[in-house]
Amino acid sequence: MKPASNSPSLNKVLIRKRSFQWHLILAWVAAFALLCFTVSAITHPILTWTGPQSSAFRAPQALINANHVNNVPAILAKHKISQALVAKLVPSERGVLLQVTENAKQARRYFDPVSGLELANYDQQHAIWLARYYALGGDESIAVRDVVFQTEFDHAYPWVNRLLPVYKITFESDQNLSAFIYTEINALGSISNDYKTRLQRVFQTLHTWSWLDGFEYARLIIMVCLLLSLFAMTLTGLALIFSLKRRPGMSNKGRWHRTFANIVCLPILAFCISGFWHLLHNRQTSEQAQYDTQISGLQMGAPINLQTLHIKTPDLVKDLPSTALNQLSVIEHQGDLFYRMSLPVKRGEQSPPAVDPEHAHHEKPTRNARFDGQKSESGGRYYSVSNGQAVQLNDKDVAFEIALKHLGLQKNKLINSNLVTHFGPNYDFRNKRLPVWQFDFNTSNGDTVFVDPVTGVIVDSLTNSDRYEGYSFSFLHKWSFLTPFIGRQWRDALVVMILLLCMTMTGLGVAMRYKRKK
Repeated sequence: MKPASNSPSLNKVLIRKRSFQWHLILAWVAAFALLCFTVSAITHPILTWTGPQSSAFRAPQALINANHVNNVPAILAKHKISQALVAKLVPSERGVLLQVTENAKQARRYFDPVSGLELANYDQQHAIWLARYYALGGDESIAVRDVVFQTEFDHAYPWVNRLLPVYKITFESDQNLSAFIYTEINALGSISNDYKTRLQRVFQTLHTWSWLDGFEYARLIIMVCLLLSLFAMTLTGLALIFSLKRRPGMSNKGRWHRTFANIVCLPILAFCISGFWHLLHNRQTSEQAQYDTQISGLQMGAPINLQTLHIKTPDLVKDLPSTALNQLSVIEHQGDLFYRMSLPVKRGEQSPPAVDPEHAHHEKPTRNARFDGQKSESGGRYYSVSNGQAVQLNDKDVAFEIALKHLGLQKNKLINSNLVTHFGPNYDFRNKRLPVWQFDFNTSNGDTVFVDPVTGVIVDSLTNSDRYEGYSFSFLHKWSFLTPFIGRQWRDALVVMILLLCMTMTGLGVAMRYKRKK
């Protein structure tokens, strides 16, 4: 019988032997997986640095006066509009218009607030004007090549953009510059061109394998196998690092392979864990990437009963702000109707001065602006429809009631509430709207709801599982924890450097494996 004191050494030898065997067995599959994921991952920061950028960050504003508001009831009554999801005054190329959304999946209707006439099929023209505003800085010299009313997500406009339906406006340009416009909030859903589309195809082909969306279980099995092989390869590599000392006669390839492995092993494990969690968490989402308010995160409110507005209402009081407004919307709260004035951000609050859309001022946004986010208004002012008087109603109360109705909860379930003015891990740039109200509730699922008070829309909602997966993906996959310390660009540069080291390490490992096999 061998001495018991030798058993630790025997175990170490056995671990080293098994690790080396599995490291060789997994080499080809894991190398393929790592190259697929790293090459495609690099396209994200490249797009952030070099992709097409909008010429304007905030939606246009307009001078809305009392006459515009006072004519709304008569216009709705004239056209027999008794209910709508959203009814509001918005800026347009033709000045202020009344926009009515009767069906979330169909084009909006528009009315001149002075003459009361409907502008037939104006939603597309409005989208073209917004596309020029966002993509070209209002340049009228570049012609529109194509306009598509898009009701489904695709490779150029993936489901992470959340907003549907949108107009895809393509301009006559060398790179086929396109803007995806969501007219309900005068928002730019996305901006793209041939260069961005090609890089997105690389990412979707190698990173998410979304080209297999029609065979979801096959895609899931392949992705799981690739991630597990990479995870196991990294673990066996770590075992070899701890059980094998550097040998004096080790080749240059072996020394550099080991050196790079020491640097990238933990990042690779973090990428694998967060990627695996993200894949499983979003499986149902990827299966249902068609337009769906539950999946997209956006939920329009219940139709508003506009019968009260059909009755002649008093004129609005004279204290209507004599300044440019983002918009004016009709809000229902506890059975009563109110006008909500969306007040622009004041000077010194991260915003350019209010503008008239006919003479729009375009402040070139930074590339990080869309990721960080800036609030587009300083809150709202409410007027009663029944008497035209200003009321002591605030956005928080209106949004809170919407959140309670959405979840079917009582007020005592509320844990915390706050106004979200910047994007972050829980509420990111894909939601497009700021500011919104966040409400956290004491439920078994840990429900959190984000409400846009302008139109009463549930912009997004989270549960504990969503939140934990979001933290995992944000911190382990995107390394967002570094952003406050070194900034977004340096963080991306660091991630790219790690990915390049992964690729180099893989190349050295493949070369040694090929030489050994030969």
